Amino acid sequence: MQSPQLAPHLVAGLAARAKWKERGFDDAYRLAGEAAHLAQAAGDHLLWWNMLYLQAECLRDQGNIEQYLKLATDLNNLQLTATSPELGAKAGTLLAVALQGSGRLPEAAEVASAAAQLAAPDPELLYVQVLAQRALIAALAESRRLEDAWRECLVLETLLTDEVDEDTAGKGYWVIGNVAFLTDHVSEGVRYHDQAAEWLSPSKDVDLWARFNRASAEMRLQAKLNDAATLRCIERAELATDIVGGSDRDDLEMALVRAHWNFLIQDIPEALGILEPLCAQSSILATQTAAEAHFLLARALVEAGRRDDAVATFEETARLFDEAALPERSAAVREHLLHIDDRPNRPYGE
Repeated sequence: MQSPQLAPHLVAGLAARAKWKERGFDDAYRLAGEAAHLAQAAGDHLLWWNMLYLQAECLRDQGNIEQYLKLATDLNNLQLTATSPELGAKAGTLLAVALQGSGRLPEAAEVASAAAQLAAPDPELLYVQVLAQRALIAALAESRRLEDAWRECLVLETLLTDEVDEDTAGKGYWVIGNVAFLTDHVSEGVRYHDQAAEWLSPSKDVDLWARFNRASAEMRLQAKLNDAATLRCIERAELATDIVGGSDRDDLEMALVRAHWNFLIQDIPEALGILEPLCAQSSILATQTAAEAHFLLARALVEAGRRDDAVATFEETARLFDEAALPERSAAVREHLLHIDDRPNRPYGE
């Protein structure tokens, strides 16, 4: 007796998902498009929706933010999306991450909050709620709405029960640790990131391990922890990024972390050697990340005694923070500008 064969659109969908798991994003995107076409012809609207969602994930993972934002917006606006809390929460979370990556932080927080509320009433949607909650916290934290972000962290921590898998728990503790660092609770930040590291495994997902260590290193650097543990985070992230082969955006974000380390240990020539070409390419970064890169470059230029270059870079930094709707960060930049002449104008090291 022959086993029943899967319908062609189901086979195509499985092939697309397999390619995505292998990080073959171009092939996964193409196969998901083919599967979506076949599913639509077969009247399988749910698989059609899921293949569009997979295409958006491919664009996200490639760092193709503009196309990712467009597809996430289209997906969120579909009539089918509005028929299901699960689809609505998933699409909203996808869109919130795209908005955050585009520097549209207030919109990202609003969309993520709505997504989390859609998933919250149904215990079956725990995983979807965790995803939405993480997106909400990330948008609030980058917006420097830190009290709101910490309140949402406490909600997220209640969701990290034994029912969630290791990766989900690890990512949850990761984002909670980020907010602890940002609120100057450094020891708590270290503790939550240590918990995250226990759950996340380089043998299971090298890309995730790279992103976690890069983010953890950046949080530690912002807290001015230029110690051996921070350097280990940077080196683990660099090694893992080399293994998986990150996008151009990944490479720039990794270089920014290394430059921040060099700045903190006062290796200013090395920091400038990274930051100047990095900032020249910063249009591919999220606006708020590009602003942080320029802010670091401006401070390194001050240390190097290059006053005029520093002033111009501080002004560009303030403009970028304003564009990202981060007035507090912009005010901090202008405070640096006010005091730039307090430092002697001399080449670094003299």
